[in-house]
Amino acid sequence: MANMDEIVPPAIECGFCLRQGVALPNPRQLTCNHVHCLDCLTGFYDENNILICPWEDCRVVCEVPLDKLPSYDVTKERPRSCDPCVKKGKGNQHAFSYCSQCDKIFCAEHHESHQEYHEEFGEPHSTINMEQYELLKSKQSRVCADHDNEPISLGCRKCLTISCTGCVSSMGACSEGEHHQLMSLEELVLLLNDEINKLKKGMIEKEESLEQIFKFTSQTLAGYDLETAQSVEKIHKKRDEQMELLSLKYKQLEEDFQEARLKTKTCITDFLEDKILVKWSQLRNLRHKVDSRAQHAHQCDIVSSYSDTKNTIQQLVDEVLPSIDIPSLSGMKEKGMTISSEVWGTRCGLAASWRYLSIPLRGSCEIMLGIVSTDGFLIDNQLKLRPSKSFPKSIKLLHTVPLPSYPYSTKVWNSQILTGMSNKAVATIDNNYQVKGSITTFNNYPGAMEVYKDRLYTTVYGDPWAIYVHDQQRKEVTSWAHDDYDGSCTTGLAITCDKVVAPDRKNKLLIIYSLTGNKLKDISCPSLSQNWVSLCVAGSNQVVVSDYLSSKVCWIDISQGQLLWTCKDAHPPLGVACYRERYILVAALNRSTVRILDSSTGEVVSELTDSAIESGSVLDMDISGNRLIVANYRSKNIAVFQLQP
Repeated sequence: MANMDEIVPPAIECGFCLRQGVALPNPRQLTCNHVHCLDCLTGFYDENNILICPWEDCRVVCEVPLDKLPSYDVTKERPRSCDPCVKKGKGNQHAFSYCSQCDKIFCAEHHESHQEYHEEFGEPHSTINMEQYELLKSKQSRVCADHDNEPISLGCRKCLTISCTGCVSSMGACSEGEHHQLMSLEELVLLLNDEINKLKKGMIEKEESLEQIFKFTSQTLAGYDLETAQSVEKIHKKRDEQMELLSLKYKQLEEDFQEARLKTKTCITDFLEDKILVKWSQLRNLRHKVDSRAQHAHQCDIVSSYSDTKNTIQQLVDEVLPSIDIPSLSGMKEKGMTISSEVWGTRCGLAASWRYLSIPLRGSCEIMLGIVSTDGFLIDNQLKLRPSKSFPKSIKLLHTVPLPSYPYSTKVWNSQILTGMSNKAVATIDNNYQVKGSITTFNNYPGAMEVYKDRLYTTVYGDPWAIYVHDQQRKEVTSWAHDDYDGSCTTGLAITCDKVVAPDRKNKLLIIYSLTGNKLKDISCPSLSQNWVSLCVAGSNQVVVSDYLSSKVCWIDISQGQLLWTCKDAHPPLGVACYRERYILVAALNRSTVRILDSSTGEVVSELTDSAIESGSVLDMDISGNRLIVANYRSKNIAVFQLQP
């Protein structure tokens, strides 16, 4: 052991320079207790030689002149710094209290906010002052009582027994009946911390899964309230159309309906609070506690608590994620009207259960009004609420179909692939991947295509543009003019909830039409530019807009005109497609890749790469099941890939 005279005093870091990543000598301590190097202090005094603390969060005036300011004693033990302050780079904020439940030390300011936070949630934490904390730390034994206070410096990797060097000769067999695998305490702690860190990854993944369930369920709850309001509005409308004598019964119907919906809403809310938030908070708090223990606890404590910590983490990680079976929603449905020679009461029902109302009506009109259940919790009539779905990890090229002209767009309709081409035709590709001629031709270039309720909607270039609608017999049903940028760049199209969405790039708007072309409203979309724009449906009343020139991908709720998120990390984006309403696939300019975006956040989560994706020419994509259909403009082909989760 080295003599005391040989010990080098600890280095003191300047509280001002430390924030710039520099450590300097000649420390001085001001009356505010902050320590700064002499070089920094020379720039923070006035003509009267009065000092001001350089730290911008302090700026306290020091009454002692610079030339009389004593040097800081580097040999004395430095005060402990507040953990939250250190995390923010404020290393000179002295600790005021210690919380054993959080295993952290706090300055006066953070002590107060810490107490207020836990008192607000009904779980106040008990704290001790720093003198009690230092006394508690000093009482913890770190030396061997059997060998003249020899420091504990060794540990067994298998049985986690710790000892000093004098205990090695008298140690028996390991708990597994073999020899001890001894290593230094420092090495053992590093090894155990590494294993804990690996387990913590599972905790983080579990938290992310819980977060996704929370987001999906929260969206469900928001949609639930909206649908409830819409259904109540329909009830009101029906009530006002009927005879005055029916108003009381309609009011009763509304109350029954609200009560039934409230039960389901309460079920979802209880699931969020009791299953998701509690478990999520438990995981997060345990992870923070493990991080804090690794930072502040003694090595012996880390070893002794390793088994319990590991078992607790493993148990939480292995627990099955909570799930919710959301009851069937109820939708309003008018059953019709029957003429009878008798006097009937009004018959109405809630869910699938019918019951009769006893008020007689004058005349022979039987009004049948029912609220009938739909098939599960539906999004866009099909998608049921599920936990997080896996995104495709890779793609496999199935076929490449050469085309006689340049493709602008592609869409799957009745199991066949359609493609709009520069020869002003929409061609058909059958199940054997053979081009079978065109289903229709236009007087100009067809842009985007969308299939909805067995009808094909196509945007056609012009000034103005036009939107054409064809049925399954290839007969034109209707068409209407659409005001858009009259340049040669293709435009997008999307249809959701009986609404046709098309961009007006000149005025930076999304135009919302009915299925027959009546303009319903327009929505501001500032990211639109006069260049390639692609759209795809991403859920009920929600669309994704990809704009090449502004290099943005946006998720927009068209019912409320609300921008949900914007992604700028997809490179200049071209074609877009939605995968299971959970992920957005975006083709990138000058890259043979398709980027995958998380639909809830807009963050890029992965990439799919294949040389068959023509670099910089994917103007449109479509997804059918697990097939990705890509229109390669430059190479004049349609590439069909298999998405592999």
